[in-house]
Amino acid sequence: WPVGGRTRTAAPHLPIRSRKMSSVVSYSTTIAAARRARPASSPRKALPSSPRPRSAPHRPATSSRPGLSAAAVEEVEATVAVFDPPWSEPGYRGAKVSSLDEPLQTASVLGVWTGIGALTVAWCAHLGPDLERALPTVMSWSRATWPVIGLTYVAAGAAHFALPQGFKDMYPHKGAWGWWNLPGSPEFHVAWTGVAEILGGLGMASGALWFVDTPDWLAPTSAYGLFLLTLAVTPANTYMFTHNAPGPLPEDADESMQVLPWYGHCARGALQVFLLATTWGVAHPPH
Repeated sequence: WPVGGRTRTAAPHLPIRSRKMSSVVSYSTTIAAARRARPASSPRKALPSSPRPRSAPHRPATSSRPGLSAAAVEEVEATVAVFDPPWSEPGYRGAKVSSLDEPLQTASVLGVWTGIGALTVAWCAHLGPDLERALPTVMSWSRATWPVIGLTYVAAGAAHFALPQGFKDMYPHKGAWGWWNLPGSPEFHVAWTGVAEILGGLGMASGALWFVDTPDWLAPTSAYGLFLLTLAVTPANTYMFTHNAPGPLPEDADESMQVLPWYGHCARGALQVFLLATTWGVAHPPH
C-alpha cells in the first residue's frame, strides 16, 4: 500500500508453527556458531578460580529469547548441553576418529592398542635380547641406568596433583567410542594413578641408588607395577588422540597448544612403547 509516496509489499504470512521452527533453527545455529568461534582460552578468563572449566555450558536467560516457547527453549538448551566436555563433540577441532561411526571408532582404538602392544612385544622379545647378545657391554651399562626412569614417573605422578584439571580432561567421557563406562569419577582415577606413579617411581629408582641398601626385589617389583600402570592409562592417552582432548597444560597456554599435531601423538605413542619396554626390562633382569 502507498505510504509517503512509496509502496510497501506485505510480508508473506507464515504459519505460527513455521515461524516457531525458524526461531528454533536460528537460535540453534547461533549457539553452534558461537561455540565454534569461542576461543579455547575464554572460559579461563571468565572463571579465573577454575583454570579451564568446561562442564557448565552457558545458558542465557529465557526472557532474552522472545518468540520461543519454554518447550522450544528447553529443547535447544538440551541440544547445546549434549557436548560436555566440548571435545565429546564429533570432529572437535579437526579430530578424525571421533567423527567416525562408533564401530569405526572402536576399530581405530583397538588398532592403536594392538600397534602399541605389538611394538612392545617385538622390543622385549626380539630387539632387546638381540642387542644384549650383540653389544653386551653397552647394554650392561645401559641397563644400569634404566631404574633412573622411575624418576620420570615420580614427576608425572606429582603433576597429577599440580595440574589435576588437565589429567581430568584426558579421562575418557562416559560413552566415548560408544562403549566406555569405567566406574569411578575422573578425580578418583587421577588421584590413585598419581599416587601409584609416585610410589612405583620411587621404588624403581631405588635400583640405581648403589649407596642405599634396598631389598633386591623392590626395583623389579615396582617396575612391573609401573608396566601394568602404563597399560592401565593407555585409554587416557588414546582419548587425547581420538578426541583432541587437551591434557595437562600451563595456565598461560595459547590456542596453538590446545591440540597436539599428528606427529605429537606419534611421539607420545613411541614414548609409551619405550616406557613399557623399559619397565619390563627392569622387572626382568638378566640372570
